[in-house]
This record gives sequence, structure tokens and C-alpha cells, in this order.
Amino acid sequence: MVVVLDRRFGRQRPGPQGEEKMLKGKVTSVFGDDVNTDDIIPAVYLQQSNDPAFFAPHAFANIDPEFKARCQPADANVVVAGKNFACGSSREQAVYALQYNKVVCVIARSFPDIFYRNSLSNGLPLIVVPDPTGLQLGDDLEIDLDAGVITNRARGTTLRFEMKPGDRTTFKAGGMTTRVRAHLEEILLAQR
Repeated sequence: MVVVLDRRFGRQRPGPQGEEKMLKGKVTSVFGDDVNTDDIIPAVYLQQSNDPAFFAPHAFANIDPEFKARCQPADANVVVAGKNFACGSSREQAVYALQYNKVVCVIARSFPDIFYRNSLSNGLPLIVVPDPTGLQLGDDLEIDLDAGVITNRARGTTLRFEMKPGDRTTFKAGGMTTRVRAHLEEILLAQR
């Protein structure tokens, strides 16, 4: 398997071939229902920078000021939430605020379509499960996107999830831009 370290997000992702992908991370935040994008990145910061890394220190500034401090020690963080995580206005900065705090995955009961599309475009895997309450702060998780299984190493439990095959491929590729770029490179190589 070809593996590339994506330094922006502090995690490994597959190389251009889109090989198998196992995500590993620690649950460093657990939220309830209806956390909106203004909770994730307050609107006051939206026009202050074009640099995606700018948004990391401001993540959850109004509702969870300790978020960044909890994320820093871990190599890879997982956020767990209830239903309708990241509802509200469309802002790609909400995805950046998570990714640049080394969040490798968000597991929730549901996501609004616009946040799901923004995450898919930027390569932040979102996993829908009917009941995430068995995932607690501090749990070490392994998420197998291919098998659709979350393994909770701390509790010795597993949780299954469904994902559309195209979305799985896109998340594994690191996002839509990366997936399209890899596809174009394959076409160019085939023409040589």
C-alpha cells in the first residue's frame, strides 16, 4: 500500500491508488444534538483569513474553549456527536477548524447535506451511526472504512456503519479534489 503522510492534518492517507484505509484516533470530544457551524467556527472569524489553518485555534471558541487543548496531545482525534451535527449555514471553514485540530473523523447520528458535501470535498470522513452513545471520551477507535466497522479498543466493542461506495472511495482518497487529481493522473499516465 502506498501511504502519504498528510502533514496538514497529522494523519496518514492512502496514496494515489486509494488503497485500504484504517483510521485510528482517540475520542477527544463528545457533543449532543444540533451543534451548528457557528458553534464550530464563529462567524466573526470567517472573513479574517484565506488560510485554512487560521481557523483551528478558534474551533468551538464559544461553546467548548478547551477543544483545542484536548486535541493537541493526540496524534489523531475523533469527534462524536448526536443528530444534525454541523447544521446551520454553509461554511467550509467548519471543516478546516476540525481538520487542523487533527480530527480524522466525525461520528454522529446525522449530518446536514451541505456539511456532508463540504467534508466529502475536503476529505474529512463522516460516519453515521444510529446510536453513538457507546463511544466515550478517551476511547481509542479504529475505523475501517472498507468493512464499515468501528472498533472501540478501550471497551472491546464494535459498531457497524453504512456508507455509499462512492463516498467511501472519496474519503479514502483524501477528498474530491484529491480523487479527481488522482483520476486525471491515471488518464495522463495511460496516454503515455
